[in-house]
Amino acid sequence: MSDLRTALLEELREIAARPVPDFDPALADDFAATGRRLPYEVQYFARRRHLAALAITGEAAALSSLVKDVCQERSWALPAHWGEDFDPRTCVDLFACETAQTLAEILRLREDVEGAEQVEAEIRERVLDPFFESEFPLWWELRISNWTAVCAGAAGLAALALGYDTDVIRGRVLPALQSYLFSFGPDGGCVEGVYYWIYGFGYFTYFAEAWREATGEDLLEGNEAIAAFPARAQLYPGSFATFGDTDADPVLPAGLLTRLHDRLGAVPPAADRPQTFAEDECARWAPLTRTLEWGRPLPEEVGPARTLLPEVGWFVERRQIGRRLWALAVKGGYNEEPHNHLDLGSFIIAVDGEQLLCDAGAGEYTAAYFGDERYEQVHPSAAWHSVPTVEGAAQQPGEDSRAELVDGPEGLEVYVDAYGDGALIRKFAWTDEGIALRDFGPELTEVFVSRIRPELEGDRAVWTGERGTLVLHGVNPDDAVVDSVDTADHRGTADRLWALRFGLPAEPSRLRFELL
Repeated sequence: MSDLRTALLEELREIAARPVPDFDPALADDFAATGRRLPYEVQYFARRRHLAALAITGEAAALSSLVKDVCQERSWALPAHWGEDFDPRTCVDLFACETAQTLAEILRLREDVEGAEQVEAEIRERVLDPFFESEFPLWWELRISNWTAVCAGAAGLAALALGYDTDVIRGRVLPALQSYLFSFGPDGGCVEGVYYWIYGFGYFTYFAEAWREATGEDLLEGNEAIAAFPARAQLYPGSFATFGDTDADPVLPAGLLTRLHDRLGAVPPAADRPQTFAEDECARWAPLTRTLEWGRPLPEEVGPARTLLPEVGWFVERRQIGRRLWALAVKGGYNEEPHNHLDLGSFIIAVDGEQLLCDAGAGEYTAAYFGDERYEQVHPSAAWHSVPTVEGAAQQPGEDSRAELVDGPEGLEVYVDAYGDGALIRKFAWTDEGIALRDFGPELTEVFVSRIRPELEGDRAVWTGERGTLVLHGVNPDDAVVDSVDTADHRGTADRLWALRFGLPAEPSRLRFELL
């Protein structure tokens, strides 16, 4: 723990010693003009990173100056979340709530912040009053997702730090957090993936522990299955199934994960490297400070395991083959999940964490990405997931489009009803040679997606990665095509995907993936 804490503190000192990042308020209007979020958000989070570093390791004058600048921002919410019919200054979104919590806890941590009364007034006027004094639920109290836990949890933490009456907090925060917990089934799986589990359940945990300290009430008790989710969705140390809008290698807050191990006995996921503050692109105060307080190094190894989460519709199996750890992950669920992709029956094959057949995860967040054109965007579309078309039709969005996973003695079966009148059955089975796949449905055109270009060799396709090689036997060479698309990932980095597409004959042979 001392090494983890020492490394983080040294990193924070280095950040605090740098000049305060530039901040151009006019970039807030870029989203409305272009639909792009990153130009404003990059500088916004750079400012939050510097604020955290100064609060923990910096001098009072520099900290007070930056706190004053934050309090003069037009809005603490991101422009993408501003509405047309209310003042951005009182927009209560994820980051407004996180900013309120950060500033409130800084006031409690540092008695040398100048203008503390005005800072507290800003916290109340921008976030806590609009939340606690609203006669009607805010939208995120009704549409349950990670927003529910983050906004309610962060606002609740701010209120605790400012000394609010616990009955006031109980009446508004606890019902929202209880609704968030109800979004999980008995298997504890998170439809939004590990990235958003870390975000949502993380803020639930941070608030729950502060609430337990303040009142003695334990909100964490009974949530062992939810706490176990990341380890069950793991492909390799530091690597996870990337279904929906998630990352393959999310930042793993050591404080959160070791706390859940200590409190609920949850096996923490394995990490491939120590956590740094720089890796959190949103520079979140809560995970940083709880890691400094609670954190210990995470495990470095993960072994073979087989997990089916039937309610959320996720299957993950890891197998040791020789010196390599191979993983198969398959997606069920429904096509109106939070951060939904058209991905029912999609699957990943990875070796030592490298996805040879991939799920691309999150694309760059823009206005179109969360608008009516969502499924025309590359990452959420059916065309760039490893799912076939049925009678020429792609998967359809909507709650009625569903896939059920059934784990039987001969392998995993996936029943997909998402193609209108057509249907698809997929059967996966491990064999001595690798993984067998059989697809049943009318007029199927197979699609297999990767960030690696496949090489076609007759009835074989070969994906050669850095850590292993995948060979698909059973390709229909008569109409097999390989195409690609250039896009951008969640961080705006250039991202190229490759797809192998071919039609299956009326009596298809079994497709077989050889693992080398």
